[in-house]
Amino acid sequence: MSEDLDQVYGQLVKRSWQRFDEQRMAREVDDLLVGAVVTAMVAEGNVLIDLNSDGNHHHLRFEHPPTKSRVLFRLTHVTGDVLAAKTLGHYAAVQMGYGEQVQDARTVWQALKSEIKSGFLDVGEPGVMTVDADLTTSYVYVQVELLLDLAPYFADQYTIKYPVLQQHLAAVRQALAKYLRGRITTTVSS
Repeated sequence: MSEDLDQVYGQLVKRSWQRFDEQRMAREVDDLLVGAVVTAMVAEGNVLIDLNSDGNHHHLRFEHPPTKSRVLFRLTHVTGDVLAAKTLGHYAAVQMGYGEQVQDARTVWQALKSEIKSGFLDVGEPGVMTVDADLTTSYVYVQVELLLDLAPYFADQYTIKYPVLQQHLAAVRQALAKYLRGRITTTVSS
């Protein structure tokens, strides 16, 4: 009888650890991914120039020194509890932006703003690109909102699949850079 109870106790402890890990993963998956994004971006020659988090929204800003281009990254973990994560899977709202320094940022930004003004454009929808500018630094940015399933970025609960993450970051950055350069070229030549 004593051995049976020892086995039951061992099973209870094992299941408790599983639940504990589920709760921790639900709370901390966004922090793990933010760290992975920093690692992935730095590995590609970028420098982290700003990091800010209020516990729910994580804001990162990188600069690529040779080109002075910048990447903005904001992650908001949507499924931060076990019930939501088990029901919906782990996912996050991610906004990624790409910016370049331009000669006359105010003129370029005004032209881009007026070009895409539309009552039909819902900037809260995934895939919609919007423009912004930091006139004090002469950077013009384009950004996009995405809702991402976080499971593809993890091999297990705490191991990051860097090739997948780097490919996704590069794909979004390339799309944003193409859009921005195309819009700047059109604006400047008009």
